[in-house]
Amino acid sequence: MRTRVAIIGIGLLPALLGFLSSGSLAAEPLQLAVPLDCDPERECLVQQYVDMAPGPDAVDPFCGSATYDDHKGTDIRVPSLREMEQGVPVVAMARGRVLRLRDGERDRLIRALEERADLNGKECGNGLVVDHGGEWTAQYCHLKNGSISVKPGQMVETGDPLGLVGSSGFAQFPHLHVTVSHSDTVIDPATGREMGSGCVANASEFRPLWSVEARKWLHKARRMIMDVGLAGGIVDHDQLVQKGAPSELKITNAAIVGWGWFANLRVGDQVRVRITEPDGGTLIDTTGEPLARNQASYSQFAGRRRPPHPGAYSVQIEILRDGAVVETRAKQVMVGK
Repeated sequence: MRTRVAIIGIGLLPALLGFLSSGSLAAEPLQLAVPLDCDPERECLVQQYVDMAPGPDAVDPFCGSATYDDHKGTDIRVPSLREMEQGVPVVAMARGRVLRLRDGERDRLIRALEERADLNGKECGNGLVVDHGGEWTAQYCHLKNGSISVKPGQMVETGDPLGLVGSSGFAQFPHLHVTVSHSDTVIDPATGREMGSGCVANASEFRPLWSVEARKWLHKARRMIMDVGLAGGIVDHDQLVQKGAPSELKITNAAIVGWGWFANLRVGDQVRVRITEPDGGTLIDTTGEPLARNQASYSQFAGRRRPPHPGAYSVQIEILRDGAVVETRAKQVMVGK
C-alpha cells in the first residue's frame, strides 16, 4: 500500500522582519555554514529549495522538482514532531547582527489551506533576520516556540545558537526555512543565482554561497529515504509525521510489515520492499507501480499476515528510477531474542 501527501505552498511574509543593512559589517562575498546542528544522513534532510522558474511553474536549482511555485527559501526538515521535541539546534550561518525577531507562536502542523487564515500574516511563525553586511540578510523561520536565544541588536558568529527547529507558522512538517537575500532580492544559496533566473543542470555554472563544508553536508542531506523499518501492522503516513517511526516488529505481532518513508520522489519512480526472514529466505519482494506524479512526501509498505519467528529479520527499501536503483537503505530487527 502507498500513501501520498502534497505539500502546500508556504508564502512567507518578507515584511515580517524587514531586510535592513549595517555598514559596520564587512561587505565581503557571503560564505554560509549549515544552519542546523544535526546528522544529514539520519536526522535531517533537504525537503525544498528556492523556486528558480521564471514564471508560474516551479523548478528547483538543479532542474528537479524539489520546490513549489514562488518558494523563496531552503527547507531543511527533521522527519517528525518526535525528533523536533528532542531539540535540534538552529545556528547562525555567518557572522552578523540580529535585526528583528518574533517568538511566542505555537507549534502545530497545518493540514489544510483553510487553517492559514488563522495565522494572521504570521506564516513565518517564530523567526528572525540576521544582517550580514554588504546588503546581505538571512531570514530564519518556523523555530520552536520559546526557543529563540538571541535579542535584536546582538552580534552572532558563525555557528552560534539561535534557537531550535520547530513547526510554528505555516508549517506542514517540522523544519527550518532560510531565505538569503541581497539588496532585497532573493538569492538561491545553492547556485548563487537570483530566484526565478532558471535552473542550472551543469555544476560548473554554480557560484554557491554555501561553504565547502556546508556543500558536503547538503549533498548528504539531499537523500530521498527518510526512514525504513519493520512493524507489526499497517503504517499510517500521518502518524509518521506526528509520532515518527512505529514500534518495531515484535514476536507477539500478527503480521510482518516492511515500510519506507520518502521525500521528493519523481513521477515514474518505483519503490521496492524486500523482507528477509531469519533463515535467509525471502518473505516479501515487491515493487510498487510507477508514481503518477511527483511526491514531496510519500510512504509505502508491504507485508504478510503471519506472526514472526524468533530471529533477525531485515528489510531493504530501494528507489528505482528508469529501472535503476538510485537510493537504498536497509534495517535489521531482532525478534524474540
